[in-house]
Amino acid sequence: MKTQSVPVFRGRRALIVHKDDRDRQLLESQLLRLGMTVTCSSWCSDVDWPVVQICFFDTDTQRKHPFPWPVGAPNIPLIAMIGSETPERIQWSMAQGISAFLVKPVRSRGTYLALLQAEEIHKQRSVAISEINELKDRVKSRRIVFKALLLIMKRSRIDEDQAFERLQAVSMERGISIEELCVSLLCGDTLDEWQTARADTG
Repeated sequence: MKTQSVPVFRGRRALIVHKDDRDRQLLESQLLRLGMTVTCSSWCSDVDWPVVQICFFDTDTQRKHPFPWPVGAPNIPLIAMIGSETPERIQWSMAQGISAFLVKPVRSRGTYLALLQAEEIHKQRSVAISEINELKDRVKSRRIVFKALLLIMKRSRIDEDQAFERLQAVSMERGISIEELCVSLLCGDTLDEWQTARADTG
């Protein structure tokens, strides 16, 4: 059985979006001890987001989506710092796509665990989204190929196998994928240029 490696946070860039108080100061000191580079801000609008690799944010003062990505689709692991455990606050936090909670007041324990949880859940979510997008692309590609095949069959008066063989032949001649060729055809590329390119396939 393969042992899963524990993430190393040294050198990672962390952001704390929280007012300057004991919670923020204690969290900052804990992250610095882990070797992380820490930036603190009271507002998300003041943040240079492209350099941030993981974000802690205060759920008790946020009242709207403060991040530069679509709601629920964070580019980085998000950790919600929550003091008021009301259903509304929890629901709002979950809707942002958080990967972990850090309960306030911040204590000497729990921060590293929240980092580990956030890292793993964000990684799993990213893999799942990538797989879903890949499946969507496959389905879309199949639909495009099917439409192109129907067009070739209709215009050239050949069967499905002959149409697909013709697609294969022309894609090899042009050095592009069958999907790219089908997109080109459906976007207006004329069949006259290549439908007889491999007459032996028809």
